[in-house]
Amino acid sequence: MSGDKNPTGLRTLYYPPVDRSSVKEGQIRCGEHSDYGSITLLFQSSEAGVYISAPPIPGTVLINIADLMQRWTCDRFVSAKHRVLLPADDDKTTRQSMPFFVHPDDDAIISCFDGSNKYPPINSLDYLNERFYASYGEK
Repeated sequence: MSGDKNPTGLRTLYYPPVDRSSVKEGQIRCGEHSDYGSITLLFQSSEAGVYISAPPIPGTVLINIADLMQRWTCDRFVSAKHRVLLPADDDKTTRQSMPFFVHPDDDAIISCFDGSNKYPPINSLDYLNERFYASYGEK
Protein backbone atom coordinates (compact mmCIF):
# COMPACT_ATOMS: atom_id res chain seq x y z
CA MET A 1 0.00 0.00 0.00
CA SER A 2 1.72 3.10 -1.16
CA GLY A 3 0.97 6.56 -2.50
CA ASP A 4 -2.42 7.84 -3.55
CA LYS A 5 -3.16 4.96 -5.93
CA ASN A 6 -4.56 2.54 -3.37
CA PRO A 7 -8.23 2.13 -2.37
CA THR A 8 -7.48 0.64 1.08
CA GLY A 9 -9.72 2.32 3.60
CA LEU A 10 -11.44 2.34 6.93
CA ARG A 11 -15.23 2.51 6.75
CA THR A 12 -17.50 3.48 9.60
CA LEU A 13 -20.91 1.84 9.73
CA TYR A 14 -23.60 3.05 12.13
CA TYR A 15 -26.48 0.77 13.04
CA PRO A 16 -29.33 2.61 14.82
CA PRO A 17 -31.64 0.82 17.25
CA VAL A 18 -34.24 -1.32 15.47
CA ASP A 19 -37.92 -0.46 15.74
CA ARG A 20 -39.39 -3.97 15.82
CA SER A 21 -42.83 -2.69 14.75
CA SER A 22 -41.41 -1.88 11.30
CA VAL A 23 -39.38 -5.07 10.75
CA LYS A 24 -40.57 -7.37 7.97
CA GLU A 25 -40.35 -11.14 8.28
CA GLY A 26 -36.90 -12.38 7.28
CA GLN A 27 -35.45 -8.87 7.16
CA ILE A 28 -31.72 -8.37 7.69
CA ARG A 29 -29.54 -5.24 7.72
CA CYS A 30 -27.28 -6.16 4.81
CA GLY A 31 -27.69 -9.12 2.47
CA GLU A 32 -25.12 -11.84 1.91
CA HIS A 33 -22.01 -10.58 0.16
CA SER A 34 -18.26 -10.93 0.04
CA ASP A 35 -15.71 -8.15 0.12
CA TYR A 36 -13.90 -7.19 -3.09
CA GLY A 37 -10.27 -6.63 -2.07
CA SER A 38 -7.60 -8.81 -0.51
CA ILE A 39 -8.49 -8.90 3.20
CA THR A 40 -10.86 -7.14 5.59
CA LEU A 41 -9.92 -6.51 9.20
CA LEU A 42 -12.73 -6.22 11.73
CA PHE A 43 -11.79 -5.26 15.26
CA GLN A 44 -13.72 -7.31 17.80
CA SER A 45 -15.70 -6.25 20.86
CA SER A 46 -17.80 -8.37 23.20
CA GLU A 47 -20.95 -8.20 21.04
CA ALA A 48 -21.78 -11.04 18.66
CA GLY A 49 -23.39 -11.40 15.27
CA VAL A 50 -23.20 -7.93 13.76
CA TYR A 51 -20.82 -8.56 10.87
CA ILE A 52 -20.59 -12.33 10.46
CA SER A 53 -21.55 -15.24 12.65
CA ALA A 54 -18.33 -15.65 14.57
CA PRO A 55 -17.90 -15.76 18.33
CA PRO A 56 -16.37 -12.42 19.36
CA ILE A 57 -13.11 -12.47 21.26
CA PRO A 58 -12.58 -9.01 22.81
CA GLY A 59 -9.37 -7.28 21.77
CA THR A 60 -8.80 -9.44 18.69
CA VAL A 61 -8.99 -8.77 14.96
CA LEU A 62 -11.13 -10.91 12.67
CA ILE A 63 -9.50 -11.32 9.25
CA ASN A 64 -11.86 -11.99 6.34
CA ILE A 65 -10.38 -13.23 3.09
CA ALA A 66 -11.83 -11.14 0.25
CA ASP A 67 -12.52 -11.98 -3.41
CA LEU A 68 -9.28 -10.69 -4.91
CA MET A 69 -7.22 -12.73 -2.42
CA GLN A 70 -9.20 -15.83 -3.38
CA ARG A 71 -8.33 -15.20 -7.01
CA TRP A 72 -4.68 -14.41 -6.17
CA THR A 73 -4.30 -17.69 -4.23
CA CYS A 74 -6.17 -19.87 -6.78
CA ASP A 75 -8.85 -20.63 -4.18
CA ARG A 76 -6.36 -21.77 -1.53
CA PHE A 77 -7.92 -19.04 0.63
CA VAL A 78 -11.65 -18.66 0.08
CA SER A 79 -13.52 -15.37 0.33
CA ALA A 80 -15.86 -15.18 3.31
CA LYS A 81 -19.52 -14.62 2.49
CA HIS A 82 -21.27 -12.75 5.29
CA ARG A 83 -24.32 -10.64 6.08
CA VAL A 84 -25.40 -8.21 8.76
CA LEU A 85 -28.19 -9.58 10.92
CA LEU A 86 -30.72 -7.71 13.02
CA PRO A 87 -30.03 -7.65 16.76
CA ALA A 88 -32.03 -9.76 19.20
CA ASP A 89 -35.61 -8.62 19.86
CA ASP A 90 -34.70 -7.16 23.26
CA ASP A 91 -31.57 -5.34 22.01
CA LYS A 92 -32.31 -1.60 21.70
CA THR A 93 -28.70 -0.43 21.53
CA THR A 94 -26.93 1.34 18.67
CA ARG A 95 -23.92 -0.31 17.06
CA GLN A 96 -20.79 0.95 15.37
CA SER A 97 -18.68 -1.19 13.07
CA MET A 98 -15.37 -0.11 11.54
CA PRO A 99 -14.09 -2.58 8.93
CA PHE A 100 -10.70 -1.90 7.37
CA PHE A 101 -10.68 -2.98 3.72
CA VAL A 102 -7.17 -3.81 2.45
CA HIS A 103 -6.48 -3.62 -1.30
CA PRO A 104 -3.35 -3.88 -3.43
CA ASP A 105 -2.12 -0.78 -5.25
CA ASP A 106 -4.26 0.17 -8.26
CA ASP A 107 -1.56 -0.73 -10.79
CA ALA A 108 -0.73 -4.14 -9.29
CA ILE A 109 -1.21 -7.05 -11.66
CA ILE A 110 -2.94 -9.89 -9.85
CA SER A 111 -2.02 -13.32 -11.18
CA CYS A 112 -2.29 -16.76 -9.68
CA PHE A 113 0.50 -17.22 -7.16
CA ASP A 114 1.01 -20.85 -8.17
CA GLY A 115 1.76 -19.94 -11.80
CA SER A 116 -1.44 -21.49 -13.11
CA ASN A 117 -3.91 -19.65 -15.30
CA LYS A 118 -6.98 -20.63 -13.31
CA TYR A 119 -7.80 -16.91 -13.30
CA PRO A 120 -6.25 -14.70 -15.97
CA PRO A 121 -4.02 -11.86 -14.75
CA ILE A 122 -5.89 -8.64 -14.06
CA ASN A 123 -5.02 -5.13 -13.02
CA SER A 124 -6.15 -4.54 -9.43
CA LEU A 125 -8.07 -1.33 -10.22
CA ASP A 126 -9.77 -2.94 -13.23
CA TYR A 127 -10.90 -5.83 -11.03
CA LEU A 128 -12.27 -3.49 -8.36
CA ASN A 129 -14.13 -1.43 -10.99
CA GLU A 130 -15.61 -4.59 -12.54
CA ARG A 131 -16.98 -5.58 -9.13
CA PHE A 132 -18.39 -2.09 -8.47
CA TYR A 133 -20.08 -2.01 -11.90
CA ALA A 134 -21.53 -5.50 -11.37
CA SER A 135 -22.93 -4.42 -7.99
CA TYR A 136 -24.06 -0.89 -8.72
CA GLY A 137 -24.44 -0.64 -12.50
CA GLU A 138 -22.32 0.81 -15.26
CA LYS A 139 -20.67 4.25 -14.97
